[in-house]
Amino acid sequence: MNAEVKEKAVKGLKTTWCTTWTFAVNTARRGKILGRYTLACWQQQKLKKALRQLGAQTFQALERGEANPLAAPEVNEALQRLKALKEVKDKNYDAIRAIREKIRTSCVIPTPEEPGGVEETPPVP
Repeated sequence: MNAEVKEKAVKGLKTTWCTTWTFAVNTARRGKILGRYTLACWQQQKLKKALRQLGAQTFQALERGEANPLAAPEVNEALQRLKALKEVKDKNYDAIRAIREKIRTSCVIPTPEEPGGVEETPPVP
């Protein structure tokens, strides 16, 4: 009897510790996600600014009479800068997805065993 009580107490403490640890780790992960979203907002502002500059430089190249404004060096440079910013932003969102997947996999709640070892679908004879 005493051994059973001890075993249940240890199991309860272990479950409590695991739940508390998972909660703390996932809270830190959510903080990381918040930081990544803040960074993504800042990157979006930079992206919009680069897009405005690209449009202005394309318009200037057209005013100069360029046949292909994307071939102009300043327009091409602005386009490359825009592509680089988009790649950085996409990598940031990929990191957010990876963190969310870690949270999702760490929240596995074990199902309690059925009393008496009864299975939901008994084997077919």
